[in-house]
Amino acid sequence: MSITLHCPICKSGAKIGTKQCKKCNNKFKPSNRKYRVTVALSNGKRKSKIVESFELAKRVEAKLKTESIEQDLFNIQKTLSISDVWEKYLAWAKINKKSWETDQDRWMNHVKPLLRSMMMDKVTPLDIEKVLNKMLGSDNRIGKPYAPQTVKHVLNLQKRIFNWATRRDLYTGLNPCLKVKTPKFDNRVNNTLSKIELKNLLSVLDSWENQRGALVVKFALYTGKRRGEILSLKWKNIDLENRLMTFQGMNTKDGRSQTLPVGQKAYNVLLTALNLRIGDQVFSSQNGPYSPNGFNSIWKRIRRKAKLTIRFHDLRHTYASYLASSGKVDIYTLKELLGHSTIEITVCTPGQWCLKEGCGGCR
Repeated sequence: MSITLHCPICKSGAKIGTKQCKKCNNKFKPSNRKYRVTVALSNGKRKSKIVESFELAKRVEAKLKTESIEQDLFNIQKTLSISDVWEKYLAWAKINKKSWETDQDRWMNHVKPLLRSMMMDKVTPLDIEKVLNKMLGSDNRIGKPYAPQTVKHVLNLQKRIFNWATRRDLYTGLNPCLKVKTPKFDNRVNNTLSKIELKNLLSVLDSWENQRGALVVKFALYTGKRRGEILSLKWKNIDLENRLMTFQGMNTKDGRSQTLPVGQKAYNVLLTALNLRIGDQVFSSQNGPYSPNGFNSIWKRIRRKAKLTIRFHDLRHTYASYLASSGKVDIYTLKELLGHSTIEITVCTPGQWCLKEGCGGCR
């Protein structure tokens, strides 16, 4: 436990009575002098506060010492429950995270049933493992085992909650997730459609009663864009005259805005969507914009009708596979069209996509 002078320039510390900072030569004048109070906690961590006067520093030091001693002797806990922290995290995520709905689903379905009543400092690595083991021993909504990637996402959510709480001084203990082994998996899964499967899917889409929903799937096939990017696209981001479309950084995976050319087939989809327009969104239901999760039920019905088992994301893989194997674009153009953050991602992925001979049918 200590009180030191705090240099506002280089953020370093100095002994009380020091006239000048040894690191940046800043002079500790009485008018701008600040003090750092540092107290060692029982869990091995340190807690510090910066205050304006030496008298206040002594009072803060005494208060922190008292709190530390009380916690050691009387086990006085001020830790919140994990549910309390989750509510605070969710409010923050709704403003700062595009995928907050996915976090909410994972919390409700997997974490909350087992951990909701526990205090943060009582959650152990064993408790975290119980959540993961329950997933590994059960099936998902469609009766299939949970993929290792899904289990990893749930582990990462729990890790994120503890880290978020620590950064906001809501929790001072260790993150129990750090001692839990991350499930291993091979994420190189690319279920591209064959020519026959693609033809069959397009036939289903052409006759699909819900034309608005069918247009979303067609647009994914003809542009290779992610579901969230497509559903967030607005008419103000479409330049039909010059055949350009802009995806705002807030809606892309890597946070970069991107302006791309619109191919003929994608252009035809946009013209049809324009005739059905009811608001600012390019693709929406009659009741308003689709949410990424809300569109799932529409996609599942289309997929079932077409007798396919692929994910929506595999439409992106199909686009990339046919485009890459057509030989009409170089690797750098493919990177930009797919919106990859680095060329390394694009270089790796087409090697898997190009295993099948393509016809360029999704250009």
